[in-house]
Amino acid sequence: MKFAAGSVLDRDHLAPEQAAAVFSLPQGAVIDSNRRFRDLFGTPETIASLDAPDLHRILRTWDGTEPRMIRRLSLDGIEGRGRLLPVSASFPIQAILQFTPRVDEGRVKDLLEDRLQQIGNFERMRALGETAAVIVHEIRNPLSSIRLGIESVRSSRSLPPTLCPRLDTALEQLGRLDKILGSIRNFARPRRLEPRPMDVRKTFEGALASVEAALQAAPRTTVSLKVRPDPLWITADPEGLAEVIQNLVLNAVEARPEGGEISLSATTSGIRAGWVEIQVVDQGPGIPPFQMHRVFQPFFTTKRTGTGLGLAIVKNLVELHGGFVTLQSGKGRGTTVTIELPAGGPAA
Repeated sequence: MKFAAGSVLDRDHLAPEQAAAVFSLPQGAVIDSNRRFRDLFGTPETIASLDAPDLHRILRTWDGTEPRMIRRLSLDGIEGRGRLLPVSASFPIQAILQFTPRVDEGRVKDLLEDRLQQIGNFERMRALGETAAVIVHEIRNPLSSIRLGIESVRSSRSLPPTLCPRLDTALEQLGRLDKILGSIRNFARPRRLEPRPMDVRKTFEGALASVEAALQAAPRTTVSLKVRPDPLWITADPEGLAEVIQNLVLNAVEARPEGGEISLSATTSGIRAGWVEIQVVDQGPGIPPFQMHRVFQPFFTTKRTGTGLGLAIVKNLVELHGGFVTLQSGKGRGTTVTIELPAGGPAA
């Protein structure tokens, strides 16, 4: 029996207070979860990331073929009982963990406070986005006037030759300011996605066409596409996913200005059944280990002229799609960004 994401978690017999997650064996990747599970534990990528020694011990010996009851189970400090059920015998083996926590008024109160705080953070981000949009608009208007004035002076035939390089530098810095303002607007504005079936190859091609100028400015940079010829369907917002690919390609170009290969690939995931894995790989200098934990933070950058918002925007958009993004890198070893998104469309 092949598992269809969400179907097992929506059965009528699953009690509302029961937390449930579908995962794969032996990797332990969490494929799906219900709202109760996410309320208690967030969105862990693997079962191994949960603090649950008893569960980990049982999983090391459980073959995933017969149900297994766990009368006393602690998950991340929450006491309760659990049950392991096989979902699919195909590789990778898929199983469901059902967890019923004991009633703990203190824990319930803490969870409620956490949710209220998240709602408050969302409202603050929305207010910040609205404020940022106004500020960006107000700054861009005078910048446009300044640019027009400088371009007018620069085109004058009576201009002293020694002044031309200074005006060119001013125009270059105005362009940089405009880019920073655009990044701030894209990061702070509330996003409303409109997902629809998309072929990954066409998405790649459209995103590369939009950054063609940057690629032409880096003539020693080549881009290779590694996607199967037949359609590989996902359900995503066209504008949002294109922005993700554009940001990653531009990051790769800027990481190695002297040139190199940038690889874009997409394939069905070998860990999460019914998912698609997208990778963008560059041959840049890589990121030192001590900086890896900050790469998705807003305004963090290792580049002298970067805004530090590209990867933060990527993470935000991927998570809005219900996906995951990870980054692997090392000094002198280049960088690989992996995006996992649910499959969809006519071929899903």
